[in-house]
Amino acid sequence: MDSPTRLTEGAIRAFVIEDYPRIVTGLSVMCGSRPAAEDAAQGALAKAWERSERGERIEELAAWVTVVARNSLRSWFRRVLAERRGRAALGPESDPWPGTSDDRVEVVRALARLTKIQRDATVLHYYLGMTMAETGRALGVSEGTVKSTLHRARQILGPALRIDDLTEGVTLDARA
Repeated sequence: MDSPTRLTEGAIRAFVIEDYPRIVTGLSVMCGSRPAAEDAAQGALAKAWERSERGERIEELAAWVTVVARNSLRSWFRRVLAERRGRAALGPESDPWPGTSDDRVEVVRALARLTKIQRDATVLHYYLGMTMAETGRALGVSEGTVKSTLHRARQILGPALRIDDLTEGVTLDARA
């Protein structure tokens, strides 16, 4: 086994330039909040740096940050749901996506029809551009499971987004 390698400033800079923006955007699609996605990604990157400083090895920084940030967002989402339930007694909620394009709202609503694993796999593969293998590692499932999960997700998303032929070549871009 190789000796542990610490993350260098150069590796962090490369990550921030090459991977960080797309990871934050993908996390934003998953949770519906860019600030929450940025907080989660920044927190995950800080944890990666701390672990590296302690001598722990992180093989694939982008995948590691994505998984840790996604887990952080799950906790955040549970807190948001609890808050919303508490505020529900105060009256109807305002628009959850103020000032966003109709297309983005449509994509987010279509993604909400998917199961958690389908939504995460869809965002990681189509939006973040991860390979089937990378998506599987990020989700902790086999490549075959990713393929079947994405197939089922496409069957749901096609009609929801009024797309007749939703195939592997399609990418989702909710930044509109």
